[in-house]
Amino acid sequence: MCIRDRYYIRRVRFSKNGDLYDSLVKAGYKVEKDVYAKDDAGVLVEIPVCVGTNIRTIKEVPMWEQLELAAFLQENWADNQVSCTVQFDPEIEGNSLNHALNYFQYRLKGVSFLPRMKPESNVYVQLPYEEIVEEKYNELIKKIKPLDECESPKSPGSGVDPNAENFCDGDKCLVQFDTCLLYTSDAADDMQCVDLGGRRIIKKKKKTK
Repeated sequence: MCIRDRYYIRRVRFSKNGDLYDSLVKAGYKVEKDVYAKDDAGVLVEIPVCVGTNIRTIKEVPMWEQLELAAFLQENWADNQVSCTVQFDPEIEGNSLNHALNYFQYRLKGVSFLPRMKPESNVYVQLPYEEIVEEKYNELIKKIKPLDECESPKSPGSGVDPNAENFCDGDKCLVQFDTCLLYTSDAADDMQCVDLGGRRIIKKKKKTK
């Protein structure tokens, strides 16, 4: 529901046999072996992300406000259960969990709670998200060059049929063109300091009727 941290590393797992591997390495992204992969092809890339300054992170949204937002969506938007994980500060808000559940029991069909952990308490390696400070972000981003172009899995000679299925809606069809898209879903496209943390279309062509 909310952005976790203002600066963080987003780790994405993929195969080193994929089309993006060489481009990411050449661009300066840190790519390392996935310690949880079952084969030698499993790797992950680290993407430094900045979400901007005018956004509230999850640390700035109290538990009660998160619950109220979920209840609002449940009442006005979703017929089914709203998927929601509420983060809370164990020291400040931990004693209020029972009261919160009683208060929202008729407004939410279900909710999960996750205690907010301190960065130094991380016990797993290669976490999907890792909080960092601004200085660390600036240090990492200096090592990365623009990823201006890359090979598409639908490029000629790739062995993949370029005539992908088109999706039609009425008298219009969405034609899939060759694109290279690297993104995470938790940053907006127009953030000034988002590099590849928001949607970054490397090669884009307009829809054709």
